[in-house]
Amino acid sequence: MRNNFFLVSVLYPALLLWYIEIHSLIFGKPAGISNIPGTYLFTLWIVFGLFFPLMFYYTKYITEVRSDGIYIHLVPLNLSSKKIPLYVVEDCKIKVYNPLTGKESDVSPDVSQSAKKVSPVVIIKLISGERMLLSSRKPEELCSAIKQATAEY
Repeated sequence: MRNNFFLVSVLYPALLLWYIEIHSLIFGKPAGISNIPGTYLFTLWIVFGLFFPLMFYYTKYITEVRSDGIYIHLVPLNLSSKKIPLYVVEDCKIKVYNPLTGKESDVSPDVSQSAKKVSPVVIIKLISGERMLLSSRKPEELCSAIKQATAEY
């Protein structure tokens, strides 16, 4: 969730509205927005200048491996977790995934250390043939926990 694209898409409008609000409080309204009411600007500042950056900052992607399944939760945006039962998990692998091209390859130290926009992900193959990509800061631990839980199930 700490991708530069998301960071720019949230911070650019926030900084622009902070500039407009500070400029309008100190110097009066900036040129080009003289016909917009102050309450409308204040509402935009609250929503895009405060609420969205705080929501972006506090959003977390949580993956838990429990005895009955894998739970995926996006806090605070989702009120419930998505459950993947362990009996549908067939295989678990760690691969390097490039989100720009959608290509994946085997993990190798020189690729992960390079300046490319790649990240190791855990790929779960389900018994239906579908594959799911789970992102994690520690993909080795997540994959070993999934393998251990499926072996015990």
